[in-house]
Amino acid sequence: MSAREIAALEENLWSNWSQFGGPEGCAFTRTEKVCRLDTPIASLPYNGVFKFSVEETEADAEIDALMHHYEKRGVDHLWVIHPTASPTDLDERLNRRGFREAENCTGMIAGPEELKGSDALPDGLVIHEVGAEHKDVVMEMVASRWQVPSEAVMHLHAFYQMICSPTGGRTMRGWLALLDGHPVGKAFTHRNNGVIGLYGVATKPEARGKGVAAALCLRALQESVMSNDDLLVLHSSPMAENLYRRMGFRSVAPFRIFARDGAFHV
Repeated sequence: MSAREIAALEENLWSNWSQFGGPEGCAFTRTEKVCRLDTPIASLPYNGVFKFSVEETEADAEIDALMHHYEKRGVDHLWVIHPTASPTDLDERLNRRGFREAENCTGMIAGPEELKGSDALPDGLVIHEVGAEHKDVVMEMVASRWQVPSEAVMHLHAFYQMICSPTGGRTMRGWLALLDGHPVGKAFTHRNNGVIGLYGVATKPEARGKGVAAALCLRALQESVMSNDDLLVLHSSPMAENLYRRMGFRSVAPFRIFARDGAFHV
Protein backbone atom coordinates (compact mmCIF):
# COMPACT_ATOMS: atom_id res chain seq x y z
CA MET A 1 0.00 0.00 0.00
CA SER A 2 1.31 3.45 -0.90
CA ALA A 3 0.01 6.99 -0.48
CA ARG A 4 -0.29 7.24 -4.29
CA GLU A 5 -2.44 4.11 -4.47
CA ILE A 6 -4.72 5.26 -1.66
CA ALA A 7 -5.08 8.67 -3.29
CA ALA A 8 -5.91 7.07 -6.64
CA LEU A 9 -8.63 4.89 -5.11
CA GLU A 10 -10.16 7.73 -3.10
CA GLU A 11 -9.90 10.55 -5.64
CA ASN A 12 -11.34 8.46 -8.48
CA LEU A 13 -14.27 7.41 -6.30
CA TRP A 14 -15.03 11.00 -5.32
CA SER A 15 -14.59 12.23 -8.88
CA ASN A 16 -16.87 9.51 -10.23
CA TRP A 17 -19.69 10.35 -7.83
CA SER A 18 -19.23 14.08 -8.35
CA GLN A 19 -20.65 13.59 -11.85
CA PHE A 20 -24.00 12.67 -10.33
CA GLY A 21 -24.21 16.14 -8.85
CA GLY A 22 -24.33 17.76 -12.29
CA PRO A 23 -27.99 17.44 -13.41
CA GLU A 24 -30.66 19.92 -12.31
CA GLY A 25 -31.81 19.30 -8.75
CA CYS A 26 -28.57 17.50 -7.79
CA ALA A 27 -25.41 18.64 -6.04
CA PHE A 28 -22.03 17.22 -5.12
CA THR A 29 -20.57 19.33 -2.33
CA ARG A 30 -16.83 19.01 -1.75
CA THR A 31 -14.66 20.63 0.90
CA GLU A 32 -11.32 19.62 2.35
CA LYS A 33 -13.18 17.68 5.04
CA VAL A 34 -16.36 16.35 3.45
CA CYS A 35 -17.73 15.19 0.09
CA ARG A 36 -21.47 14.60 -0.04
CA LEU A 37 -23.98 13.84 -2.80
CA ASP A 38 -27.59 15.08 -2.99
CA THR A 39 -30.05 13.89 -5.65
CA PRO A 40 -33.84 13.61 -5.86
CA ILE A 41 -33.69 9.77 -5.83
CA ALA A 42 -34.68 8.76 -2.30
CA SER A 43 -33.13 5.27 -2.46
CA LEU A 44 -29.44 4.38 -2.13
CA PRO A 45 -26.78 4.88 -3.37
CA TYR A 46 -27.78 8.27 -4.76
CA ASN A 47 -27.39 10.31 -1.57
CA GLY A 48 -24.55 10.05 0.88
CA VAL A 49 -21.25 11.05 2.45
CA PHE A 50 -18.32 9.79 0.38
CA LYS A 51 -15.54 11.60 2.23
CA PHE A 52 -15.30 12.43 5.92
CA SER A 53 -12.00 13.69 7.36
CA VAL A 54 -12.90 15.75 10.40
CA GLU A 55 -11.08 16.49 13.63
CA GLU A 56 -12.17 14.29 16.53
CA THR A 57 -13.46 17.23 18.57
CA GLU A 58 -15.66 18.40 15.69
CA ALA A 59 -16.81 15.02 14.39
CA ASP A 60 -20.01 14.46 16.37
CA ALA A 61 -21.42 17.87 15.54
CA GLU A 62 -20.55 17.43 11.85
CA ILE A 63 -22.07 13.93 11.71
CA ASP A 64 -25.28 15.13 13.33
CA ALA A 65 -25.51 18.10 10.97
CA LEU A 66 -25.12 15.87 7.92
CA MET A 67 -27.66 13.34 9.17
CA HIS A 68 -30.13 16.13 9.91
CA HIS A 69 -29.58 17.46 6.38
CA TYR A 70 -30.63 14.15 4.80
CA GLU A 71 -33.45 13.51 7.28
CA LYS A 72 -34.88 16.94 6.49
CA ARG A 73 -34.81 16.03 2.79
CA GLY A 74 -36.54 12.71 3.50
CA VAL A 75 -34.01 10.52 1.69
CA ASP A 76 -31.90 7.53 2.70
CA HIS A 77 -28.18 8.17 2.69
CA LEU A 78 -24.99 6.15 3.04
CA TRP A 79 -21.56 6.77 4.52
CA VAL A 80 -18.30 5.53 3.02
CA ILE A 81 -15.46 4.99 5.48
CA HIS A 82 -12.44 5.36 3.20
CA PRO A 83 -8.79 4.68 4.11
CA THR A 84 -7.98 8.28 5.14
CA ALA A 85 -11.29 8.90 6.90
CA SER A 86 -11.18 10.39 10.38
CA PRO A 87 -11.73 10.17 13.26
CA THR A 88 -10.52 6.60 13.55
CA ASP A 89 -13.64 5.57 15.48
CA LEU A 90 -16.04 6.88 12.82
CA ASP A 91 -17.61 3.43 12.53
CA GLU A 92 -18.51 3.43 16.24
CA ARG A 93 -19.98 6.92 16.00
CA LEU A 94 -22.15 5.83 13.06
CA ASN A 95 -23.20 2.68 14.95
CA ARG A 96 -24.40 4.80 17.85
CA ARG A 97 -26.65 6.66 15.41
CA GLY A 98 -28.25 3.52 13.97
CA PHE A 99 -25.97 2.98 10.97
CA ARG A 100 -24.51 -0.47 10.35
CA GLU A 101 -21.86 -1.76 7.96
CA ALA A 102 -23.76 -2.91 4.86
CA GLU A 103 -20.79 -3.94 2.74
CA ASN A 104 -17.01 -4.00 3.00
CA CYS A 105 -15.59 -3.30 -0.45
CA THR A 106 -11.91 -3.86 -1.24
CA GLY A 107 -10.04 -1.15 -3.10
CA MET A 108 -7.99 -2.90 -5.77
CA ILE A 109 -5.34 -1.68 -8.24
CA ALA A 110 -3.60 -2.89 -11.41
CA GLY A 111 -1.43 -1.45 -14.13
CA PRO A 112 -2.52 -1.83 -17.78
CA GLU A 113 0.32 -4.27 -18.36
CA GLU A 114 -0.92 -6.44 -15.47
CA LEU A 115 -4.36 -7.10 -16.94
CA LYS A 116 -4.98 -10.78 -17.62
CA GLY A 117 -7.64 -12.50 -19.66
CA SER A 118 -8.54 -13.59 -23.15
CA ASP A 119 -9.70 -11.16 -25.81
CA ALA A 120 -11.84 -13.96 -27.28
CA LEU A 121 -15.47 -13.62 -26.21
CA PRO A 122 -17.60 -16.55 -25.01
CA ASP A 123 -19.93 -18.01 -27.64
CA GLY A 124 -22.92 -15.77 -28.29
CA LEU A 125 -21.51 -12.79 -26.36
CA VAL A 126 -21.30 -9.33 -27.94
CA ILE A 127 -20.10 -6.22 -26.11
CA HIS A 128 -21.07 -2.72 -27.26
CA GLU A 129 -19.94 0.62 -25.96
CA VAL A 130 -23.07 2.37 -24.72
CA GLY A 131 -24.53 4.86 -27.16
CA ALA A 132 -27.91 6.55 -27.51
CA GLU A 133 -29.43 3.35 -28.90
CA HIS A 134 -28.49 1.39 -25.76
CA LYS A 135 -29.30 3.94 -23.09
CA ASP A 136 -32.83 2.77 -22.23
CA VAL A 137 -31.69 -0.84 -21.81
CA VAL A 138 -28.80 0.16 -19.56
CA MET A 139 -31.00 2.45 -17.46
CA GLU A 140 -33.46 -0.39 -16.98
CA MET A 141 -30.62 -2.57 -15.65
CA VAL A 142 -29.38 0.19 -13.32
CA ALA A 143 -32.89 0.86 -12.00
CA SER A 144 -33.45 -2.84 -11.38
CA ARG A 145 -30.12 -3.27 -9.60
CA TRP A 146 -30.79 -0.42 -7.14
CA GLN A 147 -34.59 -0.75 -6.95
CA VAL A 148 -35.07 2.79 -8.22
CA PRO A 149 -38.82 3.59 -8.33
CA SER A 150 -40.31 4.24 -11.76
CA GLU A 151 -41.01 7.90 -10.99
CA ALA A 152 -37.28 8.48 -10.36
CA VAL A 153 -35.91 6.75 -13.47
CA MET A 154 -35.95 10.06 -15.34
CA HIS A 155 -33.18 11.21 -13.01
CA LEU A 156 -31.07 8.20 -14.00
CA HIS A 157 -31.39 9.26 -17.62
CA ALA A 158 -30.11 12.71 -16.67
CA PHE A 159 -27.15 11.20 -14.83
CA TYR A 160 -26.11 8.98 -17.72
CA GLN A 161 -26.72 11.45 -20.52
CA MET A 162 -22.94 11.98 -20.48
CA ILE A 163 -22.44 8.41 -21.69
CA CYS A 164 -24.04 9.24 -25.01
CA SER A 165 -22.14 12.49 -25.47
CA PRO A 166 -19.38 12.79 -28.11
CA THR A 167 -16.18 10.95 -27.24
CA GLY A 168 -14.00 14.04 -26.98
CA GLY A 169 -13.41 15.11 -23.39
CA ARG A 170 -15.70 12.44 -21.98
CA THR A 171 -14.70 11.04 -18.58
CA MET A 172 -17.41 8.39 -18.23
CA ARG A 173 -18.04 5.50 -20.61
CA GLY A 174 -20.36 2.51 -20.49
CA TRP A 175 -20.44 -1.00 -21.95
CA LEU A 176 -23.36 -3.35 -22.51
CA ALA A 177 -23.03 -7.14 -22.84
CA LEU A 178 -25.52 -9.06 -24.99
CA LEU A 179 -25.69 -12.85 -24.80
CA ASP A 180 -27.54 -14.39 -27.76
CA GLY A 181 -29.03 -10.96 -28.37
CA HIS A 182 -30.29 -10.42 -24.80
CA PRO A 183 -28.85 -7.73 -22.48
CA VAL A 184 -27.12 -9.50 -19.59
CA GLY A 185 -24.44 -7.18 -18.22
CA LYS A 186 -23.19 -3.61 -17.95
CA ALA A 187 -20.13 -1.77 -16.69
CA PHE A 188 -18.84 1.81 -16.57
CA THR A 189 -15.42 3.41 -16.43
CA HIS A 190 -14.43 6.84 -15.16
CA ARG A 191 -11.14 8.54 -16.05
CA ASN A 192 -9.65 11.20 -13.81
CA ASN A 193 -6.01 12.39 -13.88
CA GLY A 194 -4.67 9.22 -15.48
CA VAL A 195 -6.62 6.91 -13.16
CA ILE A 196 -9.34 4.71 -14.64
CA GLY A 197 -12.00 3.43 -12.26
CA LEU A 198 -14.32 0.50 -12.99
CA TYR A 199 -17.85 0.97 -11.63
CA GLY A 200 -21.37 -0.41 -11.81
CA VAL A 201 -20.43 -3.90 -12.94
CA ALA A 202 -23.49 -6.18 -12.94
CA THR A 203 -24.57 -9.33 -14.75
CA LYS A 204 -27.97 -10.96 -14.76
CA PRO A 205 -28.27 -14.33 -12.97
CA GLU A 206 -28.77 -16.30 -16.18
CA ALA A 207 -25.40 -15.08 -17.50
CA ARG A 208 -23.28 -15.89 -14.46
CA GLY A 209 -20.66 -18.61 -14.68
CA LYS A 210 -20.30 -18.11 -18.44
CA GLY A 211 -17.35 -15.71 -18.49
CA VAL A 212 -19.52 -12.67 -19.18
CA ALA A 213 -18.33 -10.50 -16.27
CA ALA A 214 -14.63 -11.14 -16.95
CA ALA A 215 -15.00 -10.41 -20.67
CA LEU A 216 -17.06 -7.27 -20.00
CA CYS A 217 -14.62 -5.86 -17.43
CA LEU A 218 -11.57 -6.65 -19.55
CA ARG A 219 -13.06 -4.98 -22.63
CA ALA A 220 -14.14 -1.88 -20.68
CA LEU A 221 -10.72 -1.41 -19.09
CA GLN A 222 -8.72 -2.14 -22.24
CA GLU A 223 -10.70 0.36 -24.29
CA SER A 224 -10.36 3.03 -21.58
CA VAL A 225 -6.57 2.86 -21.35
CA MET A 226 -4.81 5.71 -23.13
CA SER A 227 -1.28 5.34 -21.74
CA ASN A 228 0.93 2.74 -20.07
CA ASP A 229 1.17 5.25 -17.22
CA ASP A 230 -2.54 4.85 -16.47
CA LEU A 231 -3.56 3.24 -13.20
CA LEU A 232 -6.63 0.97 -12.98
CA VAL A 233 -8.72 0.99 -9.80
CA LEU A 234 -11.95 -0.56 -8.56
CA HIS A 235 -13.85 -1.11 -5.31
CA SER A 236 -14.87 -4.76 -5.22
CA SER A 237 -17.67 -6.50 -3.39
CA PRO A 238 -16.51 -9.62 -1.51
CA MET A 239 -18.25 -11.80 -4.10
CA ALA A 240 -16.24 -10.38 -7.02
CA GLU A 241 -12.76 -10.18 -5.47
CA ASN A 242 -11.53 -13.49 -6.87
CA LEU A 243 -12.64 -12.47 -10.35
CA TYR A 244 -10.60 -9.27 -10.19
CA ARG A 245 -7.57 -11.06 -8.76
CA ARG A 246 -7.63 -13.43 -11.72
CA MET A 247 -7.68 -10.35 -13.95
CA GLY A 248 -4.47 -9.05 -12.34
CA PHE A 249 -5.77 -6.72 -9.62
CA ARG A 250 -4.35 -6.73 -6.11
CA SER A 251 -6.03 -5.68 -2.88
CA VAL A 252 -4.95 -2.38 -1.32
CA ALA A 253 -7.40 -1.10 1.31
CA PRO A 254 -11.00 -1.44 2.52
CA PHE A 255 -13.86 0.94 1.72
CA ARG A 256 -16.68 0.27 4.19
CA ILE A 257 -20.26 1.26 3.34
CA PHE A 258 -22.59 2.14 6.22
CA ALA A 259 -26.36 2.62 6.01
CA ARG A 260 -29.46 2.18 8.08
CA ASP A 261 -30.70 -1.40 8.34
CA GLY A 262 -32.49 -2.50 5.18
CA ALA A 263 -31.72 0.65 3.19
CA PHE A 264 -28.76 -0.66 1.17
CA HIS A 265 -29.48 -3.55 -1.18
CA VAL A 266 -26.24 -5.46 -1.71
